[in-house]
Amino acid sequence: MENNNNKKEEEIIKKNQKEYSIIDEKYKILTDHRLGGGSFGYVYKCLDIKQNKEYSIKVESNNTTNPRLLQEYKILKLLEGNEGIPNTYLFKNIGGESIIIMDLLGPNLEDILQDTKIKKFSLKTCLMTLKQIIERLNIIHKEGIIHRDLKPENLLVSKNIRNSLIYLIDYGLSKKYKDNKNGIHIPFKDERPITGTIRYISINTHKGYEQSRRDDIESACYIILYFLNGKLEWDGIKCKTKEEKIKKIMEKKEEFQNNKEYKNLPRSFSLIFEYVYGLNFEEKPNYEYMCDIINKDLEQFEAESNYEKSLYDWQSIEFMVEPIFMIEEIKRKELIKKLLEEEEKKKLENQNKEKEKEKEKEKEKTKEKAGDHKKPVNKNNDKGANNKDNSSNNKIKKVQNKKNMKNNNK
Repeated sequence: MENNNNKKEEEIIKKNQKEYSIIDEKYKILTDHRLGGGSFGYVYKCLDIKQNKEYSIKVESNNTTNPRLLQEYKILKLLEGNEGIPNTYLFKNIGGESIIIMDLLGPNLEDILQDTKIKKFSLKTCLMTLKQIIERLNIIHKEGIIHRDLKPENLLVSKNIRNSLIYLIDYGLSKKYKDNKNGIHIPFKDERPITGTIRYISINTHKGYEQSRRDDIESACYIILYFLNGKLEWDGIKCKTKEEKIKKIMEKKEEFQNNKEYKNLPRSFSLIFEYVYGLNFEEKPNYEYMCDIINKDLEQFEAESNYEKSLYDWQSIEFMVEPIFMIEEIKRKELIKKLLEEEEKKKLENQNKEKEKEKEKEKEKTKEKAGDHKKPVNKNNDKGANNKDNSSNNKIKKVQNKKNMKNNNK
Protein backbone atom coordinates (compact mmCIF):
# COMPACT_ATOMS: atom_id res chain seq x y z
CA MET A 1 0.00 0.00 0.00
CA GLU A 2 2.83 2.37 0.92
CA ASN A 3 4.62 1.69 -2.38
CA ASN A 4 1.42 2.53 -4.29
CA ASN A 5 1.11 5.83 -2.39
CA ASN A 6 4.74 6.68 -3.16
CA LYS A 7 4.19 5.93 -6.86
CA LYS A 8 1.10 8.13 -6.89
CA GLU A 9 3.03 10.95 -5.20
CA GLU A 10 5.82 10.72 -7.77
CA GLU A 11 3.29 10.74 -10.63
CA ILE A 12 1.62 13.85 -9.22
CA ILE A 13 4.94 15.66 -8.88
CA LYS A 14 6.09 14.69 -12.39
CA LYS A 15 2.77 15.83 -13.84
CA ASN A 16 3.21 19.27 -12.25
CA GLN A 17 6.91 19.61 -12.98
CA LYS A 18 8.19 22.15 -15.44
CA GLU A 19 10.90 20.81 -17.69
CA TYR A 20 14.24 22.63 -17.58
CA SER A 21 17.40 21.76 -19.43
CA ILE A 22 20.78 21.74 -17.71
CA ILE A 23 21.86 25.37 -17.16
CA ASP A 24 25.39 26.15 -18.36
CA GLU A 25 26.02 22.38 -18.58
CA LYS A 26 26.28 22.44 -14.81
CA TYR A 27 23.08 23.22 -12.88
CA LYS A 28 19.94 21.11 -12.92
CA ILE A 29 16.70 22.37 -11.36
CA LEU A 30 15.09 19.77 -9.08
CA THR A 31 11.48 20.75 -9.70
CA ASP A 32 10.18 18.09 -7.30
CA HIS A 33 11.87 20.08 -4.49
CA ARG A 34 10.03 23.39 -4.50
CA LEU A 35 11.24 25.51 -1.57
CA GLY A 36 8.93 28.48 -1.88
CA GLY A 37 6.89 30.67 -4.17
CA GLY A 38 5.05 33.95 -4.55
CA SER A 39 4.02 36.62 -7.03
CA PHE A 40 7.62 36.70 -8.40
CA GLY A 41 7.74 32.98 -9.27
CA TYR A 42 9.25 29.97 -7.48
CA VAL A 43 12.32 28.80 -5.58
CA TYR A 44 13.62 25.27 -6.19
CA LYS A 45 16.52 23.11 -5.13
CA CYS A 46 19.27 23.06 -7.71
CA LEU A 47 22.03 20.51 -8.22
CA ASP A 48 25.55 21.17 -9.47
CA ILE A 49 25.88 17.91 -11.41
CA LYS A 50 29.67 18.27 -11.73
CA GLN A 51 30.36 18.69 -8.00
CA ASN A 52 27.17 17.01 -6.73
CA LYS A 53 26.49 20.07 -4.56
CA GLU A 54 23.03 21.50 -3.82
CA TYR A 55 22.02 25.15 -4.29
CA SER A 56 18.75 27.03 -4.49
CA ILE A 57 17.43 28.69 -7.65
CA LYS A 58 14.94 31.52 -7.86
CA VAL A 59 12.89 31.67 -11.06
CA GLU A 60 10.95 34.73 -12.26
CA SER A 61 8.87 35.00 -15.41
CA ASN A 62 9.80 37.87 -17.73
CA ASN A 63 6.04 38.48 -18.10
CA THR A 64 5.86 39.60 -14.45
CA THR A 65 4.38 43.10 -14.18
CA ASN A 66 7.25 44.40 -12.04
CA PRO A 67 10.32 42.17 -12.58
CA ARG A 68 12.68 42.43 -9.59
CA LEU A 69 15.13 39.56 -9.91
CA LEU A 70 17.90 41.51 -11.67
CA GLN A 71 17.69 44.24 -9.02
CA GLU A 72 17.84 41.60 -6.26
CA TYR A 73 20.89 40.01 -7.89
CA LYS A 74 22.72 43.37 -7.99
CA ILE A 75 21.94 44.01 -4.31
CA LEU A 76 23.06 40.49 -3.29
CA LYS A 77 26.32 40.98 -5.21
CA LEU A 78 26.86 44.27 -3.38
CA LEU A 79 26.23 42.62 0.02
CA GLU A 80 28.05 39.37 -0.76
CA GLY A 81 30.69 38.20 1.69
CA ASN A 82 28.91 39.62 4.74
CA GLU A 83 27.66 37.36 7.53
CA GLY A 84 24.07 36.18 7.12
CA ILE A 85 23.85 37.17 3.42
CA PRO A 86 23.52 34.30 0.89
CA ASN A 87 26.13 34.06 -1.87
CA THR A 88 25.02 34.13 -5.51
CA TYR A 89 26.62 32.12 -8.33
CA LEU A 90 24.70 32.91 -11.51
CA PHE A 91 22.12 35.28 -12.99
CA LYS A 92 20.74 34.41 -16.40
CA ASN A 93 17.78 34.80 -18.77
CA ILE A 94 16.52 31.46 -20.08
CA GLY A 95 13.53 31.04 -22.37
CA GLY A 96 11.38 33.87 -21.05
CA GLU A 97 12.49 33.50 -17.43
CA SER A 98 15.19 35.01 -15.22
CA ILE A 99 17.05 32.89 -12.69
CA ILE A 100 19.42 33.41 -9.75
CA ILE A 101 21.42 30.52 -8.34
CA MET A 102 22.41 31.02 -4.70
CA ASP A 103 23.26 29.23 -1.46
CA LEU A 104 20.83 26.57 -0.29
CA LEU A 105 19.69 27.44 3.24
CA GLY A 106 17.52 25.78 5.88
CA PRO A 107 13.84 26.48 6.66
CA ASN A 108 12.48 29.95 7.42
CA LEU A 109 11.50 31.06 10.92
CA GLU A 110 7.76 31.03 10.17
CA ASP A 111 7.87 27.33 9.23
CA ILE A 112 9.98 26.58 12.29
CA LEU A 113 7.60 28.49 14.57
CA GLN A 114 4.61 26.52 13.27
CA ASP A 115 6.49 23.30 13.97
CA THR A 116 7.11 24.15 17.63
CA LYS A 117 5.01 22.55 20.33
CA ILE A 118 3.79 25.86 21.79
CA LYS A 119 3.76 27.95 18.57
CA LYS A 120 6.05 30.62 20.01
CA PHE A 121 9.72 31.07 20.82
CA SER A 122 11.37 31.35 24.23
CA LEU A 123 12.64 34.70 25.55
CA LYS A 124 16.27 33.65 24.99
CA THR A 125 15.64 32.70 21.35
CA CYS A 126 13.73 35.97 20.75
CA LEU A 127 16.58 38.03 22.23
CA MET A 128 19.25 36.25 20.18
CA THR A 129 17.13 36.44 17.01
CA LEU A 130 16.48 40.20 17.34
CA LYS A 131 20.19 40.79 17.87
CA GLN A 132 20.99 38.93 14.63
CA ILE A 133 18.32 40.84 12.67
CA ILE A 134 19.74 44.15 13.91
CA GLU A 135 23.23 43.02 12.88
CA ARG A 136 21.98 42.12 9.36
CA LEU A 137 20.21 45.48 9.04
CA ASN A 138 23.38 47.27 10.11
CA ILE A 139 25.21 45.52 7.23
CA ILE A 140 22.69 46.41 4.52
CA HIS A 141 22.10 49.95 5.84
CA LYS A 142 25.87 50.62 5.68
CA GLU A 143 25.63 49.87 1.94
CA GLY A 144 22.89 52.49 1.56
CA ILE A 145 20.07 49.90 1.20
CA ILE A 146 16.82 49.44 3.12
CA HIS A 147 15.12 46.04 3.00
CA ARG A 148 11.41 47.10 3.12
CA ASP A 149 9.98 43.58 3.45
CA LEU A 150 11.08 42.13 6.78
CA LYS A 151 8.98 39.13 7.81
CA PRO A 152 9.60 35.67 9.37
CA GLU A 153 9.51 34.02 5.92
CA ASN A 154 12.54 36.08 4.90
CA LEU A 155 14.63 34.93 7.87
CA LEU A 156 16.24 31.55 7.22
CA VAL A 157 18.46 29.38 9.37
CA SER A 158 21.59 27.69 8.10
CA LYS A 159 21.22 24.28 6.42
CA ASN A 160 23.50 22.97 9.16
CA ILE A 161 21.36 23.51 12.27
CA ARG A 162 24.41 23.40 14.53
CA ASN A 163 25.33 26.72 12.94
CA SER A 164 23.33 29.42 14.76
CA LEU A 165 23.53 31.92 11.88
CA ILE A 166 20.27 33.51 10.66
CA TYR A 167 20.19 34.74 7.05
CA LEU A 168 18.21 37.71 5.75
CA ILE A 169 16.93 37.05 2.22
CA ASP A 170 14.61 38.42 -0.49
CA TYR A 171 15.74 41.87 -1.63
CA GLY A 172 13.14 42.25 -4.39
CA LEU A 173 11.49 45.25 -2.67
CA SER A 174 14.73 46.77 -1.37
CA LYS A 175 15.89 50.20 -2.49
CA LYS A 176 18.66 52.75 -1.99
CA TYR A 177 18.01 55.27 0.77
CA LYS A 178 21.20 57.24 0.06
CA ASP A 179 23.72 57.83 -2.68
CA ASN A 180 26.96 56.03 -1.77
CA LYS A 181 29.10 58.56 -3.66
CA ASN A 182 27.93 61.72 -1.91
CA GLY A 183 26.11 60.16 1.08
CA ILE A 184 22.98 62.26 0.47
CA HIS A 185 19.82 60.75 2.02
CA ILE A 186 16.68 60.44 -0.11
CA PRO A 187 14.17 63.25 0.57
CA PHE A 188 11.12 62.77 2.75
CA LYS A 189 7.91 62.25 0.77
CA ASP A 190 4.33 61.41 1.65
CA GLU A 191 1.49 59.78 -0.30
CA ARG A 192 3.82 56.91 -1.16
CA PRO A 193 2.34 53.48 -2.08
CA ILE A 194 2.53 50.93 0.73
CA THR A 195 5.45 48.54 0.24
CA GLY A 196 6.02 45.45 2.38
CA THR A 197 3.96 42.92 4.33
CA ILE A 198 1.08 44.74 6.08
CA ARG A 199 1.39 42.68 9.25
CA TYR A 200 4.93 43.94 9.93
CA ILE A 201 5.25 47.34 8.21
CA SER A 202 5.88 50.43 10.34
CA ILE A 203 3.22 52.98 11.30
CA ASN A 204 4.90 55.59 9.06
CA THR A 205 4.70 53.20 6.10
CA HIS A 206 0.95 52.83 6.79
CA LYS A 207 0.68 56.62 6.59
CA GLY A 208 2.27 56.66 3.15
CA TYR A 209 5.58 58.18 4.26
CA GLU A 210 8.81 57.39 2.42
CA GLN A 211 10.63 54.53 4.17
CA SER A 212 14.08 54.79 5.76
CA ARG A 213 16.27 52.83 8.18
CA ARG A 214 13.93 53.36 11.14
CA ASP A 215 11.13 51.47 9.35
CA ASP A 216 13.26 48.32 8.94
CA ILE A 217 14.03 48.32 12.69
CA GLU A 218 10.36 48.81 13.61
CA SER A 219 9.39 45.86 11.38
CA ALA A 220 12.04 43.73 13.14
CA CYS A 221 10.45 44.61 16.50
CA TYR A 222 6.98 43.48 15.30
CA ILE A 223 8.49 40.18 14.13
CA ILE A 224 9.98 39.56 17.58
CA LEU A 225 6.69 40.57 19.24
CA TYR A 226 5.02 37.87 17.12
CA PHE A 227 7.66 35.27 18.02
CA LEU A 228 7.38 36.09 21.71
CA ASN A 229 3.55 35.89 21.94
CA GLY A 230 2.76 33.59 19.02
CA LYS A 231 0.41 36.27 17.63
CA LEU A 232 0.00 40.00 17.10
CA GLU A 233 -2.82 42.16 18.46
CA TRP A 234 -3.88 43.09 14.94
CA ASP A 235 -4.16 39.47 13.76
CA GLY A 236 -7.60 38.24 12.73
CA ILE A 237 -9.10 41.67 11.94
CA LYS A 238 -12.02 41.20 9.54
CA CYS A 239 -13.20 43.99 7.25
CA LYS A 240 -15.24 44.31 4.07
CA THR A 241 -12.40 45.82 2.05
CA LYS A 242 -8.61 45.49 1.99
CA GLU A 243 -8.21 49.24 2.48
CA GLU A 244 -10.38 49.17 5.60
CA LYS A 245 -8.36 46.26 7.01
CA ILE A 246 -5.04 48.08 6.42
CA LYS A 247 -6.44 51.12 8.22
CA LYS A 248 -7.65 49.03 11.20
CA ILE A 249 -4.21 47.37 11.50
CA MET A 250 -2.56 50.80 11.53
CA GLU A 251 -4.94 51.95 14.28
CA LYS A 252 -4.04 48.90 16.38
CA LYS A 253 -0.32 49.63 15.94
CA GLU A 254 -0.92 53.27 16.93
CA GLU A 255 -2.78 52.14 20.06
CA PHE A 256 0.16 49.88 20.93
CA GLN A 257 2.52 52.87 20.50
CA ASN A 258 0.40 55.62 22.12
CA ASN A 259 -0.73 53.53 25.08
CA LYS A 260 2.87 52.36 25.54
CA GLU A 261 1.75 48.73 25.63
CA TYR A 262 5.33 47.78 24.77
CA LYS A 263 6.20 48.71 28.39
CA ASN A 264 4.66 45.35 29.39
CA LEU A 265 7.29 43.48 27.35
CA PRO A 266 10.62 42.18 28.71
CA ARG A 267 13.11 45.01 29.33
CA SER A 268 15.08 44.73 26.06
CA PHE A 269 12.04 44.85 23.81
CA SER A 270 10.42 47.66 25.79
CA LEU A 271 13.54 49.86 25.56
CA ILE A 272 14.14 49.11 21.88
CA PHE A 273 10.51 49.83 20.91
CA GLU A 274 10.68 53.15 22.77
CA TYR A 275 13.97 54.01 21.07
CA VAL A 276 12.76 53.08 17.56
CA TYR A 277 9.49 55.01 17.88
CA GLY A 278 11.57 58.12 18.60
CA LEU A 279 13.82 57.90 15.50
CA ASN A 280 13.62 60.63 12.85
CA PHE A 281 13.39 60.01 9.09
CA GLU A 282 17.10 60.54 8.25
CA GLU A 283 18.49 59.51 11.63
CA LYS A 284 21.00 56.66 11.74
CA PRO A 285 19.86 54.00 14.25
CA ASN A 286 22.33 53.17 17.02
CA TYR A 287 22.77 49.46 16.32
CA GLU A 288 25.42 49.02 19.02
CA TYR A 289 23.13 50.55 21.65
CA MET A 290 20.32 48.12 20.79
CA CYS A 291 22.64 45.09 20.80
CA ASP A 292 24.08 46.16 24.16
CA ILE A 293 20.55 46.26 25.63
CA ILE A 294 19.94 42.70 24.37
CA ASN A 295 23.31 41.46 25.69
CA LYS A 296 22.42 42.82 29.13
CA ASP A 297 19.22 40.74 29.19
CA LEU A 298 21.04 37.66 27.88
CA GLU A 299 23.19 37.74 31.02
CA GLN A 300 20.34 36.04 32.92
CA PHE A 301 21.23 32.87 30.99
CA GLU A 302 24.87 32.98 32.11
CA ALA A 303 24.31 30.05 34.51
CA GLU A 304 23.77 27.74 31.53
CA SER A 305 26.69 25.90 29.99
CA ASN A 306 28.28 27.52 26.94
CA TYR A 307 26.61 24.92 24.71
CA GLU A 308 23.13 25.46 26.15
CA LYS A 309 23.60 29.21 26.15
CA SER A 310 24.13 29.24 22.39
CA LEU A 311 21.14 27.02 21.65
CA TYR A 312 18.11 28.35 19.78
CA ASP A 313 14.75 26.64 20.29
CA TRP A 314 14.94 24.91 16.90
CA GLN A 315 18.24 23.29 17.90
CA SER A 316 16.46 21.46 20.72
CA ILE A 317 14.54 18.32 19.70
CA GLU A 318 12.40 18.57 22.86
CA PHE A 319 11.08 21.96 21.73
CA MET A 320 10.03 20.87 18.23
CA VAL A 321 7.14 18.70 17.07
CA GLU A 322 9.48 17.29 14.42
CA PRO A 323 13.28 17.64 14.16
CA ILE A 324 14.20 20.64 12.00
CA PHE A 325 15.61 18.48 9.21
CA MET A 326 12.11 17.01 8.80
CA ILE A 327 10.55 20.38 7.90
CA GLU A 328 11.56 20.09 4.24
CA GLU A 329 9.95 16.65 4.00
CA ILE A 330 6.80 17.98 5.70
CA LYS A 331 6.64 20.85 3.19
CA ARG A 332 7.09 18.37 0.34
CA LYS A 333 4.15 16.30 1.63
CA GLU A 334 2.08 19.47 1.95
CA LEU A 335 2.89 20.31 -1.68
CA ILE A 336 1.87 16.82 -2.79
CA LYS A 337 -1.36 17.13 -0.80
CA LYS A 338 -2.08 20.47 -2.44
CA LEU A 339 -1.40 19.08 -5.92
CA LEU A 340 -3.66 16.10 -5.22
CA GLU A 341 -6.44 18.41 -4.07
CA GLU A 342 -6.03 20.53 -7.20
CA GLU A 343 -6.17 17.41 -9.37
CA GLU A 344 -9.34 16.20 -7.62
CA LYS A 345 -10.86 19.64 -8.05
CA LYS A 346 -10.08 19.63 -11.79
CA LYS A 347 -11.46 16.10 -12.10
CA LEU A 348 -14.70 17.14 -10.37
CA GLU A 349 -14.98 20.22 -12.59
CA ASN A 350 -14.55 18.09 -15.72
CA GLN A 351 -17.18 15.63 -14.47
CA ASN A 352 -19.61 18.48 -13.87
CA LYS A 353 -18.91 19.83 -17.35
CA GLU A 354 -19.63 16.40 -18.86
CA LYS A 355 -22.90 16.17 -16.90
CA GLU A 356 -23.90 19.61 -18.17
CA LYS A 357 -23.17 18.52 -21.74
CA GLU A 358 -25.32 15.38 -21.27
CA LYS A 359 -28.15 17.49 -19.89
CA GLU A 360 -27.94 19.80 -22.91
CA LYS A 361 -28.05 16.80 -25.27
CA GLU A 362 -31.13 15.43 -23.48
CA LYS A 363 -32.83 18.81 -23.76
CA GLU A 364 -32.10 18.91 -27.50
CA LYS A 365 -33.53 15.39 -27.98
CA THR A 366 -36.69 16.31 -26.03
CA LYS A 367 -37.15 19.41 -28.20
CA GLU A 368 -36.79 17.36 -31.41
CA LYS A 369 -39.40 14.83 -30.27
CA ALA A 370 -41.80 17.59 -29.31
CA GLY A 371 -41.25 19.14 -32.76
CA ASP A 372 -42.21 15.86 -34.59
CA HIS A 373 -45.62 15.73 -32.88
CA LYS A 374 -46.40 19.29 -33.82
CA LYS A 375 -45.52 18.95 -37.55
CA PRO A 376 -48.17 20.82 -39.68
CA VAL A 377 -50.30 18.79 -42.12
CA ASN A 378 -49.48 19.55 -45.77
CA LYS A 379 -52.91 20.37 -47.27
CA ASN A 380 -51.57 20.53 -50.80
CA ASN A 381 -50.27 16.95 -50.55
CA ASP A 382 -53.63 15.78 -49.20
CA LYS A 383 -55.46 17.49 -52.07
CA GLY A 384 -53.19 15.75 -54.56
CA ALA A 385 -53.90 12.39 -52.95
CA ASN A 386 -57.67 13.06 -53.03
CA ASN A 387 -57.50 14.05 -56.69
CA LYS A 388 -55.70 10.79 -57.51
CA ASP A 389 -58.36 8.77 -55.65
CA ASN A 390 -61.21 10.59 -57.44
CA SER A 391 -59.57 10.03 -60.82
CA SER A 392 -59.26 6.27 -60.14
CA ASN A 393 -62.90 6.02 -59.03
CA ASN A 394 -64.11 7.81 -62.20
CA LYS A 395 -62.23 5.36 -64.42
CA ILE A 396 -63.76 2.36 -62.62
CA LYS A 397 -67.25 3.87 -63.05
CA LYS A 398 -66.74 4.39 -66.80
CA VAL A 399 -65.60 0.77 -67.29
CA GLN A 400 -68.64 -0.48 -65.32
CA ASN A 401 -71.04 1.66 -67.37
CA LYS A 402 -69.64 0.27 -70.64
CA LYS A 403 -70.14 -3.29 -69.40
CA ASN A 404 -73.75 -2.52 -68.42
CA MET A 405 -74.52 -1.01 -71.85
CA LYS A 406 -73.18 -4.13 -73.66
CA ASN A 407 -75.33 -6.42 -71.56
CA ASN A 408 -78.44 -4.32 -72.28
CA ASN A 409 -77.84 -4.52 -76.08
CA LYS A 410 -77.64 -8.31 -75.93
